[in-house]
Amino acid sequence: MSHGMSSSPAETQNLNIYDVDEDKVTEFYQSFGTTVQMVNKDVEIIKEWLQTQIHLPEIMDDVKIKNFLTLSKFSIENTKQKIDMYYTIRSVIPDLFDSSNPKLPHMKLFRDLAYCCTHPKAVNGIHRVYFLKAKAPNTYNAHHAMMQLFDIFEMRLYEDCLIDDYFIFDLENITFSDMNNITPSLVAKSVAVYKKVYSLRLKKIYFINAPPYVSMLLSILKVVLKPKIYNRLQVDQKAEVLKEVFTDDTLPKDYGGEGPSLEEMNEMTVQKLAQYQERFDLLDTLRVNENLRPEKLDNDEILGFYGNFKKLDVD
Repeated sequence: MSHGMSSSPAETQNLNIYDVDEDKVTEFYQSFGTTVQMVNKDVEIIKEWLQTQIHLPEIMDDVKIKNFLTLSKFSIENTKQKIDMYYTIRSVIPDLFDSSNPKLPHMKLFRDLAYCCTHPKAVNGIHRVYFLKAKAPNTYNAHHAMMQLFDIFEMRLYEDCLIDDYFIFDLENITFSDMNNITPSLVAKSVAVYKKVYSLRLKKIYFINAPPYVSMLLSILKVVLKPKIYNRLQVDQKAEVLKEVFTDDTLPKDYGGEGPSLEEMNEMTVQKLAQYQERFDLLDTLRVNENLRPEKLDNDEILGFYGNFKKLDVD
């Protein structure tokens, strides 16, 4: 496999679903004692390093390197580790990546049956909000939801500034049977990817319209997450709590606001995924050549569990 430059997805700018406030981004840089100019120099350092990493399948795009620097709080060494892991994780946890291409029938079906999307308007200019909701009872596939979430992360690496995340899980149509499909293994693997590759600062996870059996999911999360992250979960039986996050003009119509509806945001995501189809096809072929890696990986350490779960931190 060639160790060449990756190519940016074509014609991806005609649908803006990742609105960011550049002034807020600059402020974030300053809070870590850096500037846009300094970050651009660091990008060049990382690209020179990538040229020496013959086990990796491509030279990453500048915009993605910049996002990995942001995710790593501008530590060059941590950025190198995350970029390596971005490629490596696809082989370590294949069941989250090998059949995640958005064009596959089961992924198209998932998008027909569920909302899994981001709000185009970032909260306070830099905090991205995810929505997940089943459209009808007994249709929710948590495994496919996780795969689509990581597909969305791929697009965000090109077009967003990855700083903070909110997750809103609307459980209105989640049945006891659906909840049973959210297994400890799936949760642990998903958190491992979130931590080892992205390390986004998780602001909060809201579970709204929560049925009593949400306790099943919370018990899994309590085992997998460290206490400081678990404490950022909030369970509410009503959607009123979303007014803590949104203004009236950005709160989705589904919850009484004037912002885009879940259906509209989902359709934006469908269109954006289609624009990135060439990239997703390429990702199916990109794998690390472990025979060329300088030091062997410890997969147990990456996953963070050995049969019993070790606590994973995502901050």
